[in-house]
Amino acid sequence: MALPNDEELFLGGTNSGARQILCYRAVMTTSTGFWVDDNPLNFSLPTLIYQITVIFVLFRLTHVVLRRLSQPVVISQIVAGIILSGDVLGRNQRFAYLIFPPYGFEQINVAAILASMLFFFVVGVKADLGLMLKAGKKAAAIALLGTLLPAVSVYLTAKALRHKIPHHFMETQVLLALTDKWSITSFAVLSCLLSELNLLSSKLGRLALSATLISDFVHLFLAAFVKTYSLSVKLHSAWKGLSALLCFFCVVALILFVLRPIVLWLIRRTPEGALLDEASFVAVLTMALACGVLTAITGFDVSTGPFFFGLVLPGGAPLGATMVQRMDGLVMGILLPTNIVMAGMATRISVLAGARHWGLFEMFLLICVVTKFVGVTLPCFYSRMAHRDTLSLGLMMITKGIFEVCAAIRWHEDKVVDNTDYTMVIITILVFGGGTAPLIKYLYHPEDRFVAYKRRTVQHVRPGDELRLLACVHEQDNVNPVLALLEATGPSPDSPICTYLLHLVQLVGRADAVFHLHRRHRKPYASVATLSESDHIVNAFQLFERQHPDGFSVLPYVCISPYNTMHNDICSLALDKKAALVILPFHKKVNADGSINSASTGIHAVNVNVLQHAPCSVGILVDNGLSSGGQLLERVAIYFLGGADDREALAYGVRMADHAAIGLTVIRLLPLEEGQEEGREERMDDRMLKQFQHNKVDGNRVVYREEVVKDGEGTVDVIHETSPEFSLLVVGRRAGKESPLTIGMSMWSEYPELGVIGDLLASTDFGSRASTLVVQQQVWVVGEAALATESRKSAATGSQVVPEAAVYTQSDGK
Repeated sequence: MALPNDEELFLGGTNSGARQILCYRAVMTTSTGFWVDDNPLNFSLPTLIYQITVIFVLFRLTHVVLRRLSQPVVISQIVAGIILSGDVLGRNQRFAYLIFPPYGFEQINVAAILASMLFFFVVGVKADLGLMLKAGKKAAAIALLGTLLPAVSVYLTAKALRHKIPHHFMETQVLLALTDKWSITSFAVLSCLLSELNLLSSKLGRLALSATLISDFVHLFLAAFVKTYSLSVKLHSAWKGLSALLCFFCVVALILFVLRPIVLWLIRRTPEGALLDEASFVAVLTMALACGVLTAITGFDVSTGPFFFGLVLPGGAPLGATMVQRMDGLVMGILLPTNIVMAGMATRISVLAGARHWGLFEMFLLICVVTKFVGVTLPCFYSRMAHRDTLSLGLMMITKGIFEVCAAIRWHEDKVVDNTDYTMVIITILVFGGGTAPLIKYLYHPEDRFVAYKRRTVQHVRPGDELRLLACVHEQDNVNPVLALLEATGPSPDSPICTYLLHLVQLVGRADAVFHLHRRHRKPYASVATLSESDHIVNAFQLFERQHPDGFSVLPYVCISPYNTMHNDICSLALDKKAALVILPFHKKVNADGSINSASTGIHAVNVNVLQHAPCSVGILVDNGLSSGGQLLERVAIYFLGGADDREALAYGVRMADHAAIGLTVIRLLPLEEGQEEGREERMDDRMLKQFQHNKVDGNRVVYREEVVKDGEGTVDVIHETSPEFSLLVVGRRAGKESPLTIGMSMWSEYPELGVIGDLLASTDFGSRASTLVVQQQVWVVGEAALATESRKSAATGSQVVPEAAVYTQSDGK
């Protein structure tokens, strides 16, 4: 038997078609230490830890550079593998032997495969089979055409060129493996890609996941029949092929009728809102690994069993949340990257110099890419989807396919794929995968559709018209403050309020974002009907609705999404429902004594993003005791400094003035200097204040006052002196606007999203016990000229396109 050279050992074997047995010296697991002249790298466990550490450090350093070029993390992992390969650092045989000695290669292979099994199980748990039932004709068509066209195209091309195809293509079945893995759509790969691109909660992301899940689920069973046929042909025995199929369905039955009920019983034992206990977690993990062993025994991929097992289990809390919290860091962050890095290590760029058939192989790869793209985009064009969305979806599915092919060729069942073929796959991954992700980011911007064509503000709602509000609630503690604010707003038949309630939940333990009307339903794993947190929140608003039957209505929604993209759902609902104001809870909870109870950086990011992209006005409610229900909004003050945001705050106060139980005081702060030239903003302020004084002020319940101050210090003194009289303070955000009234205040600002006045009132050092509503008026609307131009373009192309280069005007502009 010919022994492989050092370079082949570094790659984990030889590139010949014959199976070989490599003999390595026996090694122990752990070392007794270098104090007794033991080299730790001559033992398997220290070597494995050393290899994983080197891989992790190198790919993170690579990603530091490539992420600036908008490259996905998997591209960085492949590039790190190429750097470690025999063409770069591995050319030094001493280095190659030091990093990956012969006895240490297979053990890291085992660790990589184990990480892959756990990864697919967790992704299966996160997936929601309900997506298949909710998917429309478009998603089904994308799944069907995107799967069939690449397979049919490669088959027809291979048949037409059968006399020119090299013999080893047919021997190794590399084209079959390539086409099979390219044709399917991997839910695991696509969900990770969408998460990295922050597109999980986008409309396009939901469509892609629905189509992918359909394709994945159907392919799971089609692969079983294909495997049966191939075994029958290979073993010349139809009975053995049918036996393999029967074993596969026995594993499926075991998962559905034995393992799944056990897991559901464990979930029922878990208290509401808690994670699985240690014993339950270990039991579920053991069952997942057992499913991998069973599918491997029956001749299928070792990841198929864990993925299907996870797929039939309920995602979210508590199972999905437990898996994410206890496994994501180790599996996704450390172990799984070794799989992709090792795929890059098998790349041999040098073999391309003398390759004769690389052009033919690359042609098949390009056929797969092009036909996959066409199969995905045809249903989108037929349904008149916007062109940018169509192209973005096609690129998403291509990128997914490229990453999946990497695993398909690397872990082919016989591991006899020619190095030239494999290297061409990796090059295609780097070219297409490295180019599509930046293109997706460039083409698809969910925020583009949030630009409003009309002014959606409280100020521009005519008296007597319905006021549409979008109230966002993260948890039950946010309910009382919002209801107290709605009560103070004065819902009545003459001034009705329609509230769209949105319960926001962080996406944990799921791969797909959720956005739908609230529906109370029995949990499939519960023995008795239980109320979820959403049910409790909705019940409180519906009770408020019954108390105001003629002036208040509520329509509840539920949004489960990552914090970094949650603003997309908020802004989308506000735009679709033509809301005039979005009410957001402040990210910090303040106790009645003024101390900070807790803070959420995720909620803080949501508020900042909504302020930036909202198609209407926004109000951030800082709760200083309203959540306990002990504080009533009977006395309200508005501090008016001037500007669009302050006018919006005053417009909201005007509606409160109609409530007979609310006392409203408007305090206008004026600078000490007189004789300054009056601009357009000042004239608008004066006109609105005069109208308010004429129509609402009575000197008793509704009061107007003016205070002259010298500078920011004087403003603070006035607010400090007057604020204790009130239970709610309403101010404009006035972001980035300096005036003599606020000089010196911005340097101490801790929360820029509240503006200088709101930040002052929310500060625990200020000592205010009143709750605060900080209002920002809708900033931008599409200009009429730009809107007309885009309307003509849309009419000509037959599509609805959000203006890309519109002329924007301020919301108070005419």
